[in-house]
Amino acid sequence: MKKVLIGGAVAAAVAAGLYYSNQGAGGGASMAELDYVPADTVFFASQLKPFPYKQYAQLLPSDMMSSGTDEELTQAIERAKAQGNVNAVFFFELLNQYESSVRDGSYTQTWGIGNDLRYLGYAIGLMPVMRAELEQPQNFINTLKKAADNAGVSYADESLNSQSYTRFTLALDDSSSVAIIAAIKDNWLTVTLDSEFNNQDDLALALATEKAQTSLNSSNRVNDYINKYQWDGSSISYVNFEALASAAVADKPSRLSSMLDAILSKMGQAQAIQALRTPGCKADIPAIAAKWPAIVSGTSNVKVSDSSADFDADIVIESTDKDILGALQTVRGFIPSHVTNKDDGLFSVGYGIDVGKLAPLANTVWSAFTQAEFTCEPLMMAQQQAKQSNPMAMAMATGMAAGVKGISISVQNVVMDFSGYTPQVSDIDALVTLSADDPTTLINTAKGLVPQLAQIEIPSDGTPISMNEIMPVPASGNVDAQLAINGQHITVYNGEKSTALAADMSSQAVDANGVLGMSLQFAPMMDIVLEAAASTGEELPPEIHSLAKQNMKLSLTTDITDNGIEMKSETNISKSK
Repeated sequence: MKKVLIGGAVAAAVAAGLYYSNQGAGGGASMAELDYVPADTVFFASQLKPFPYKQYAQLLPSDMMSSGTDEELTQAIERAKAQGNVNAVFFFELLNQYESSVRDGSYTQTWGIGNDLRYLGYAIGLMPVMRAELEQPQNFINTLKKAADNAGVSYADESLNSQSYTRFTLALDDSSSVAIIAAIKDNWLTVTLDSEFNNQDDLALALATEKAQTSLNSSNRVNDYINKYQWDGSSISYVNFEALASAAVADKPSRLSSMLDAILSKMGQAQAIQALRTPGCKADIPAIAAKWPAIVSGTSNVKVSDSSADFDADIVIESTDKDILGALQTVRGFIPSHVTNKDDGLFSVGYGIDVGKLAPLANTVWSAFTQAEFTCEPLMMAQQQAKQSNPMAMAMATGMAAGVKGISISVQNVVMDFSGYTPQVSDIDALVTLSADDPTTLINTAKGLVPQLAQIEIPSDGTPISMNEIMPVPASGNVDAQLAINGQHITVYNGEKSTALAADMSSQAVDANGVLGMSLQFAPMMDIVLEAAASTGEELPPEIHSLAKQNMKLSLTTDITDNGIEMKSETNISKSK
């Protein structure tokens, strides 16, 4: 079963390209299909411009799938059949078809996917809908039918409003079932779920036979996001917290609240959220959601060629709460420039944080919540509990580290020795930094707390001293870590590249530039994993060896802006080794 799960992870690797293409400067987006998407959908995912799916898939390792995976899936299918689990057999059969298509490139024959792909994912209430523009959409339905035949799942061709579709019925128990609905309209495949919690009008909207009364096209929400964040217009995604809050309190009629009530009633929990349906909660909870309305994402750059793919994607946790955002911005710290350089080094991570501002931030957030005028009883109870905890105690905990602006670690290279009983680092090229307004004062404070350090003198001109002078440790290979003060940074480093990076820190002022930064090179890290496994005699599945061939570089930054909490990523995937 382990290899089946790995097969699922590989499917996720293929989908990663679609994910990044799905985080969609300027330029609008308008397509007729958005007329069928309700403006109050709680989630939306899209590829509005054609994404070269087949071209991207060719960048993945050619031996990503193996006969071992086929064997494992075959065994899983046989076990599910023996248990009489028809639904499990159906989904295992579909996974088997997916893995086969990845291995032999039969995307069109199996799923109808051509080189270019557009798609939409959204919800009609709680009813999920996926629509995709395919080259041969009937092939997708044929694959579903093949899996159903092998599993013993019943299906039938039906129609609604002159739109034909195929219903695949999955029994949940003796009295209830859910159906997978698949339909084709103008080369657009629609897949949705039909259950007792939605009605025929919902299904008609999902099948694109009727337009939404208020649609995404008419609301202009997609274009507003694209223009606001200067994305490339190929796609966007979001989760709508305001719609979720509205459904929870039922402040106005909606498909989402009706379906939610129906599900809770079916579960015998009809009163579960009645505490949120009071007049006070109907005012307070949507007001909070309005301050944190959505998580939205989009791309500013997508390039796919025969040799590589580049994705620049943003994710924004939106907020209109200027007081909280202003307080969060005060704790932004410093992240060294090398931390987010994905083209050099093995792995880096840096936290930018102004430690001296943590206590004021906690006090601001605490005061904003405890002093808010709520009339919603659950919020009032939480407010009373919060009042019993005074965040000013944090001031004592952070006082000694006041002036610290960030910490980072960067590993440029590491050589492991697996010849002994336990793995040892025989050589490492790495750098640790602690950035502060006044590093010397910080060191003197540490000396006062640790008497053993009192006699240690660290030159302020960047001249390093050996860490062994401070805390002697058994030498390991070529590791002789150096400690230095480089400008406003305390650095500990070993190795040629890290020595140069430490020297470069002298010219970097501790200006606030973010809260988190990181970079990663996937293939060399996987090489270490494979070497470690080989040293212990552990046999890793072939799929892991294949994934180790994937050349992927990633950098990520997180910052607090006037729009909210913004995360920006740059990913490069080149043709596998």
